[in-house]
Formats: sequence, C-alpha cells, structure tokens
Amino acid sequence: MAAPQQFDVWFVAADTVYRGVPYGVLTGWAEQGRVAAGDKLRPAGSSDPWVRVADHPAVADFLYRPRPAAAAGPAEQLQPVEMDLGPHKEVEDEDVDMIPLIDISLVLLIFFMMTTAVAALSPVDVPDLRNISQPSNEKDAITILIDKKSTGEAFFALRVGEKPPAPEDNNLATPEELLRRLDARLAEAQRPPEVRIACHRDLERGWVRDIARELDKRKQKDQIASYFAEVNELKP
Repeated sequence: MAAPQQFDVWFVAADTVYRGVPYGVLTGWAEQGRVAAGDKLRPAGSSDPWVRVADHPAVADFLYRPRPAAAAGPAEQLQPVEMDLGPHKEVEDEDVDMIPLIDISLVLLIFFMMTTAVAALSPVDVPDLRNISQPSNEKDAITILIDKKSTGEAFFALRVGEKPPAPEDNNLATPEELLRRLDARLAEAQRPPEVRIACHRDLERGWVRDIARELDKRKQKDQIASYFAEVNELKP
C-alpha cells in the first residue's frame, strides 16, 4: 500500500504537532535525526490512532542510526611501537603551507552560503511560534487565512468555524486591516476562542511570524485561548 502523501507529526518530547508535513520532508527529518523513534505520526487530517515513528513501515527505515566505531583488529592492537632513543637533532621550524587551508575554507564558505540560500527558498518550513498545540474541533475557532492572488500578492481573511469568510472579513489588503477585523470578532465572542493561522504554501513565513506576534499579545490579555499555525493548509 502506498504511503500517504502528507502526515501529522507529533513531537512527543516538545508536545507539539505539525500538520500536513509532506512525506519527502518527513523522511528527510528522520534521516537528519530531527524526528525521534518515539515521536508519533498519522495521515494528515485523519482521526487514525497515532503510530510511533519506529513502528511505521513507511518511515522507520529512514530513522537516523549512528554507525558504531569499528573495533581494531588483533594485528592492529599488537603492532610494535618504535622508540627513538638516539640523540635528537634540533630541527628548524618550517613555514606552514597555508594554501590548502585557504582552499578548504573557501569550499566550506560556498557550501554554507548555498545551504542558507536553499533553506530560505524552501516552500515547506515550520514557523517558529510559541504556544503551538494540537488543534481542537471548536466550532467557534477563528481561522486567519493568508492567501495568494493570481498576481502573486498576498491578501488576508477571517473565518469563524467552518463558515466561509463574511464579506467584511474577506479580501483584506494589509495585516492592519486583518487585526482590526480580528479585534471586532474577539469583542463579539462569548469566551476567548482558539485562533488558527493557515498560510499559502508559496508565501513567505514572515507573514505567519508577524501575525503570531500580535496573537501572542492578545493571548497575554486573555482575549484568545490559544493559537497555532497549520503547515500548507492552502494549496495553489
């Protein structure tokens, strides 16, 4: 049976859940040691029971396993040690050839520059947010949509529960307009709601980081119960 295209991943030690992680990204995390054998996963969006990564047939083989150091053979252990007991001659210090060291430094510099550039352009990146938690099925939860127009520009919208955005909450041009509409919705709420952020996969995660910073201020004032970001909820 083919492996699901996306997974919800539960990092048990940090008690955080990342939703909609593509299979290729998940196996890469496993090979890098970012996903532990005791972490859990399940098909994205499903209510299936959580399965340990080490017990999942599609991911377990990718888990990082350090190679044990090879033990020295008997012949290597019994090699005689030569000791020079004769008179020593003072050897003049020779100039160290720095050219190989400079070449290696340039290669490492280019490697790190390319790695940084690729990481910045990666379409799948988990935002650095605090208070990320497993989502609930709260019907009054507010979803902040960060979508992309056909022209490539970002626009914002608010959605309460599973209802489509109201006209006054849709096609908002700036984060400031979005936050004003959010404050209006919070004032109407009977109790602090859960707030979710769903960002288009092709947009920069800076939008998520900036809005999450504003949500954190409202959480400290007990205007919202919690907030989290959903990875790649919006597809092109």
